[in-house]
Amino acid sequence: MSESGYDHFAWLYHQHWDDFTDQVWPVIQGFVLPYAPKGSHIVDLCCGTGKMARRLLDAGYLVTGIDNSKEMLQWAHQQAGDATLLCQDAREFELNQPAQVIVSLFDSLNHMMHINDLQQVFSRVFDALVPGGLFFFDMNTVQKYESRWTSQNALIYPDHVAALSAHYDLKTRIASFDAAIFLKDQKAWIRRDVHLTQKAYAVNEIQQALINAGFPEAHVLDGVKDLSISDFYGRLFFWTQKVS
Repeated sequence: MSESGYDHFAWLYHQHWDDFTDQVWPVIQGFVLPYAPKGSHIVDLCCGTGKMARRLLDAGYLVTGIDNSKEMLQWAHQQAGDATLLCQDAREFELNQPAQVIVSLFDSLNHMMHINDLQQVFSRVFDALVPGGLFFFDMNTVQKYESRWTSQNALIYPDHVAALSAHYDLKTRIASFDAAIFLKDQKAWIRRDVHLTQKAYAVNEIQQALINAGFPEAHVLDGVKDLSISDFYGRLFFWTQKVS
């Protein structure tokens, strides 16, 4: 497997962006866990540093975490080492046993840069679920990218500095995130460069890709209107089930 764009970003992500699990956990409790009896198998697809996997383990579930970044999984091993952690591509992942629930959070699936890639993920999820199994995921909307994405800022700490830049192309609907990260190592500074891209999809495109993969049309929750979480502006949550 080729190096993930998140490998050089993993340390900084863990330091500054790892609070999403705390924000989304009540949503998981309300809309996901009722479909998963204790002891059932839940897959966290694109699990990152394993913080959600830890919450699910502590709640009494059998957990598999999947991510394509070896460095992110190193953090996951520290936080949720008793989960099954697999370094696999979301479009091609394989499980030893089917899952009752598969979640994919924090706009991870926006990293699928073509609708065919997104549909391929949905097809793998469909195949990996038991009949009646739940698929729950979130994605950033076009509106989020258009109004909240573009920015430039910096993080400055005694042991690390990062220059961050985010841009969105209205024509291509491609969002980019670039970071120049400097980590202090004794007397020297080590530079790591990060370039990540995401794609904005319309709701009807996402719904059609789900249908093409075998799912019925998903229910959609708006992060602000339905869940009343201001930090979830422009974030939609989708949930659908594999028809028995």
